[in-house]
Formats: sequence, structure tokens, C-alpha cells
Amino acid sequence: MRLDRFVSKCTNMGRAQATKLVRKGNVEINSSKVNNPQTKVKLESDTVKLNGELLEYKEFIYIMLNKPQGYICSTKDDKHRTILDLFPEKISLREPHSCGRLDIDTTGLVLATDNGKWSHKVTSPNKKCFKTYIVQSDTPLTKEDMQLLQEGVLLDGEDKKTLPAQIRELGECEYELKICEGKFHQVKRMFQAVNNCVLALHRSKIGNIILDNKLKPGCFRELTPYEINEFL
Repeated sequence: MRLDRFVSKCTNMGRAQATKLVRKGNVEINSSKVNNPQTKVKLESDTVKLNGELLEYKEFIYIMLNKPQGYICSTKDDKHRTILDLFPEKISLREPHSCGRLDIDTTGLVLATDNGKWSHKVTSPNKKCFKTYIVQSDTPLTKEDMQLLQEGVLLDGEDKKTLPAQIRELGECEYELKICEGKFHQVKRMFQAVNNCVLALHRSKIGNIILDNKLKPGCFRELTPYEINEFL
């Protein structure tokens, strides 16, 4: 990889700015100053420093976020804060996108990446990746309601029933719901289909990736290699 592209990728600065820094002698490869932006960097073996600081190259980033209320999962919006506002500039400049969106008032696990192929494996209906939600309902579900949700319900405006869901009671008006679809406002519409209302919604798990209980609302961490491999 060209040195100027490497510096740009590691720092999220523009290529022109990276080229200028290389030509000024601010970059070292294996402890030797290099001022040719076209110098090739061996990703597997070379050590590159900018102004004495080691640059770490990552082709893609993979983020776990505990989304709070009041944020949307789009990368740009003129009216609402987005999840990019929760990341430092080094991450937000790469414009990671969410792998499946949560509503503005829904909290919990969001996976974000700039690897489109990886996110497709998370969201593709063909993969049948189950997402787990904790639902607080307005009134208790009856056994008949739960059976309907498990078998599939017809959402308002749809002509096909939802795929079978998994649901279990956690407490009074509190349920764990697992679905492998991502229709617009799906969980809320599913409860509406059995004449109920969702008061609070929290996503706790995507596939086998569980929201880290150490992450407070608004906080994030990078995924572990094991978690990344879940969808490679």
C-alpha cells in the first residue's frame, strides 16, 4: 500500500494532507524517515510512525454500541442526533453504518462497521439472524397472544404474516422476544397486532453477540476477533 494512503487510512485525514506530511519528513518506516508518498508499506511487517506515534492500520472497524434514547441510526440527519455523534472523530470520519437500525426511542445493542459485506451478513433475511429484544408492554400478554406471536402475525399494511418468533415472559408486562426479520417498527407493530402497546424496547443480542453489560448508554467498544468472526 502507498505510504500516503496508509497514513490517510490510519488517521482519517485527507490524502493531500497525508502527502504533505510525508514530504515534510514527519513519517518514519522502520525508524527511517521517508519523504516519498509513493513508498510502499508492507502491512504485515513494516512499522510506521507519524510524528513519533505508531500508526495502527485497520482495513475495517467493527463497533459495539449501547445506544441511548434520542439518537437515530442514520449517518446523517438534519433534525436528530445520530450514532456518529457518540463516536470520536477518528471513528466518525470513517462513517460506520449500523447493521440494522433501532428507532429513536429504542435502546441497546447496535453493531456498526464500514465493511458492507459484513453488515449484509448481519441484516440479510436469508441469514435468519435472530435479534433479541426486551419488551415492556402496556398490559400483560395472554397465552393466546404469545402463541400468535410465536406463529406469526399479520402487521398493519402487510400481506404476509411475520416469521415465527420466540417469546418468553420475564416478569409483569416484561418479555424477551427473538425475531429474525427487520421490518419497519416490527416489534411495536407485532404487539399492536395482538392489541397491546410497547412502552419500552431494548435490544440485548444480535445472533450470538451479546451487549456488553459494562457499556453504559452512549458508550461503545470495538468488537473482539471472536465477535467479528460470527459474521465473516
